[in-house]
Amino acid sequence: MQASDSSEGFQQQILSELRQINQRLDRVETDIGNVKTDIGNVKTDIGNVKTDLGRVELDVEKLNFKFDTYQNASDQVMRLATTIVIAAASVVILSPVLQAITPAISALVTGVAAGNS
Repeated sequence: MQASDSSEGFQQQILSELRQINQRLDRVETDIGNVKTDIGNVKTDIGNVKTDLGRVELDVEKLNFKFDTYQNASDQVMRLATTIVIAAASVVILSPVLQAITPAISALVTGVAAGNS
C-alpha cells in the first residue's frame, strides 16, 4: 500500500502546487486589472491636462487682447494729451503776440480802407 500512499501523496502535492499556481494567477489577474484601471486614470488625467492647457491658451489670448487694447488706448490718450498741450501752448504764446500786433493790423486795415475810398 505504500505505492498507493506515495501516489496519493504525489497527487496531493501536485494539487497543492496547482492551487498555489492558480492563486498566483488570480493575483496576476487582479494586478493586471489594477494596471488597466491606473492606465485609464492616466488617460483621464492627460485629457484633463489637455483641457486645462486649452483653457490656459484661451486665457493667454484674452490677456494678449486686453494688453493690446490697453496699449492702443494708452497711445491714443498720449496723442490727445500732446494735442491739448500744443493747443494750450499755442493759445498762451499767440495771445500776447496777437494782442501786440492788433493795433498794427487795425491801422493797416484802416489805411487800406481809407486809400480805397
